Amino acid sequence: MDPITIGIIGSLATSYFANFTTPTIENFFLKAFNAKSELENELKLATTPQDFEKVFNDTVGVIDACASTGDLEIDDAFLEAIKGIRFDHQHGTVSISKSTLKSDILVTGGSQGSTGETIITDSEMNSKGTQIKMSGGASIRMTGGASIKQS
Repeated sequence: MDPITIGIIGSLATSYFANFTTPTIENFFLKAFNAKSELENELKLATTPQDFEKVFNDTVGVIDACASTGDLEIDDAFLEAIKGIRFDHQHGTVSISKSTLKSDILVTGGSQGSTGETIITDSEMNSKGTQIKMSGGASIRMTGGASIKQS
């Protein structure tokens, strides 16, 4: 990282991330920049709180997918996020098959008040401390507000 980026991160560390040390925030951004190099440029160009919030949201590495009233199908895919992955079926259907999901935190199923359904078949889901592996036609089916949180 160049001195300009380090200075911006230092300012962010004292302004937005007061509970964390500057080296912790620098390491966080370094990992994000290695995964997505254009974020460093976006950080340098940020001037408003909204700009910084956008960069931060892009940096945190979250996949958040909601079916709403429709269908969301993930088939034969590999999804990895730095921080978390969430699939919420809400009032629709989420179908995950023959896929691998990896993140520190994984949440699948429905949120409170959901009426939809999530079906996961022949897939692998790895969190920071857990693993669910299904093969040979094995599946998990969740309806309504049922969900699985892996961390």
